[in-house]
Amino acid sequence: MEVTTEPNEPVAQEAILASQAGASAACGVSNSLQTALSALAKSFNEPFAVVDVESGDLVHSDFAGLSCDLYEHVEILAEVSRRGTAEVIEEVAPLVMLAIPLGGLGVGASLVAVGVFVISEVSEEEQVSAAARAFGIDAGRALRWTQGRTVWPMGVLQRMASMVLENLSLCERCDRLQTEVTEAAAHAEDIYAELDLLHRLTGQLHISEEEDELWQNALGWLSKTIPAQCLSVVVRKSNDAEIENDNLREWELLTEGERPTSRDELCELIRRFGSTALREPVVLNRAETTLPTWHCPTIRELVCVPIEGNEHPRGWLLALNHRGDSKAGFNEFGSVEIQLLSSVGTILGIHNSNLELFRDQSELFASAVQALTSAIDAKDEYTSGHSNRVAYYSVSLAERLGMSKADRDTLYLAGLLHDIGKIGIDDQVLHKPGQLTDAEYEQIKLHPQLGYEILKGVRQLDSVLPIVLHHHEAWDGSGYPHGLKESAIPRMARIMAVADAFDAMSSDRPYRKGMSDDKLDAILRSGAGKQWDPEVIDAFFKIRDEIRVATQVSSTQSSLEWQDSAS
Repeated sequence: MEVTTEPNEPVAQEAILASQAGASAACGVSNSLQTALSALAKSFNEPFAVVDVESGDLVHSDFAGLSCDLYEHVEILAEVSRRGTAEVIEEVAPLVMLAIPLGGLGVGASLVAVGVFVISEVSEEEQVSAAARAFGIDAGRALRWTQGRTVWPMGVLQRMASMVLENLSLCERCDRLQTEVTEAAAHAEDIYAELDLLHRLTGQLHISEEEDELWQNALGWLSKTIPAQCLSVVVRKSNDAEIENDNLREWELLTEGERPTSRDELCELIRRFGSTALREPVVLNRAETTLPTWHCPTIRELVCVPIEGNEHPRGWLLALNHRGDSKAGFNEFGSVEIQLLSSVGTILGIHNSNLELFRDQSELFASAVQALTSAIDAKDEYTSGHSNRVAYYSVSLAERLGMSKADRDTLYLAGLLHDIGKIGIDDQVLHKPGQLTDAEYEQIKLHPQLGYEILKGVRQLDSVLPIVLHHHEAWDGSGYPHGLKESAIPRMARIMAVADAFDAMSSDRPYRKGMSDDKLDAILRSGAGKQWDPEVIDAFFKIRDEIRVATQVSSTQSSLEWQDSAS
């Protein structure tokens, strides 16, 4: 093993660095080792050789010049590597051999850099002959090599070596820390992107949100985070059966981006996954999709995560074909993308379960309300259907007045329940065919308050309580139960007051027939600004024809049909 350290002529620092880089590249050394060698050459203005003390191999040497046989120095170089300090391993004036361990620089634990230096002036061959014999080199070449070389006092050379090694160690640590910071920043960016996506997604999980709209939005947000050619949601119409029993034509497919395969092929691919895709992610990259048995050549990479249903998947969330980046022709989906898709799939699954639970509870609640409405009708057969009609008329008026969907829903529910307090009224009073006495009328006037007391313990009905309580208040303050006046009466109660009065006057009673349209209209017009809110009366007459038609067909419609039409 020989190391060359001498050009035929004195070499400038730039030439040394250039030769070092060229030799390093030719020997296939790592970038980090090349950086360390360049730093050593720049600091000492001399090239260094590199020895692997474990194998005894010469890893790197410069282009040409003074050759030194390093075989006999391998053991002492190994000791230098173990100690981790720069040391002079051979000294025969005017030459010394300096060894600098590189194990702490991240370039290889067993690598040691070796350089030869001049420690005293040389003018004649005799002055260098002893050193030449010790180093195993020609005395004439050694003399020529020393000419123009920097003369290093021994103490200065050793201190310089220690300082350079310490500086290289600090630089290596700084580079390592910078790499860690860069990786941490990239990881933090990934985490932020994931949290931002999940925050936006969970912010859209309103019970009233259309499921397809939510899932399409999720695909759009995911497309800004996951580098996929296509993102898709495959939705099953039923999640009560094994996917093998599904008709794939009934599956719904939502897509963001360019789908690399047909809808039918994608659905069939999921079916082929079978039980694997039921409860855990399926990840396919080039190792699987380049096999001869792979049947979807246009799909190179794939992640498929389940959207949980009750017992079987509600559907699947898919990322197809990694878009790659500017540095590589292709890439693969990794843990970051898989975890994000799994998180979104879990959220969508939970939302789906909550939505189904909400629908079940809504149906139960609607059934309970309908049961109460039926109880009112059973109490007074002559007013059967009254609550449903009042609910419908109230919603029609509210729509004409530009009220929101939420307010219209509240009015409909309140219409169904506005007379619930009549359950507490004596049947003889309710069914009396003739004129009521003052005492009987006072008993009738209790039903808004009774209805309020019956319903006030049900949290879901909080919004209807003011309507139930005040639907018999009058615009001029002559109503009951609290004698509220004008705008002090809740607006929705003022709307229901008109709807209730209209239906009461137009319907048959045991003691009278329903009023004619002309008489009824005259009463409503004259009562505007006295009995009823003039704005609501004005809205009533703008939809009078519509309400007249509804009145004529009301006897043939069920309460559920009224509810559907109001929705």
